[in-house]
Amino acid sequence: MDGRVEVAHDGVVSDDIERLLAEVSGTQDTSGDVAKKASPPAKRTSDKPGGRLAFALVSAVVFGVIAFLVGWLTPFVLTGTSLGLGAAIGSFVTALIAGPPRWFSS
Repeated sequence: MDGRVEVAHDGVVSDDIERLLAEVSGTQDTSGDVAKKASPPAKRTSDKPGGRLAFALVSAVVFGVIAFLVGWLTPFVLTGTSLGLGAAIGSFVTALIAGPPRWFSS
């Protein structure tokens, strides 16, 4: 084989396949153009000291209070204290791992 794919349907090779093969072979020859078209890497901004911890603390307080109120209003689920404590710990750990969103740091 010489690198060409021949699809015969009643002895006729499709023009679309030849056009696609020409496009593919044209892109392989110009490998230097791909590096020129790539966008520059994003600038890494330094996190403010305490930004991740502050976000984790704020989210723990907010979700802890909301869960406490839900537990207080619905006593048949669990007590407000256990719901609030569980939500606070869970949101603190999650926010500490994920880090703050861009809008929180600005």
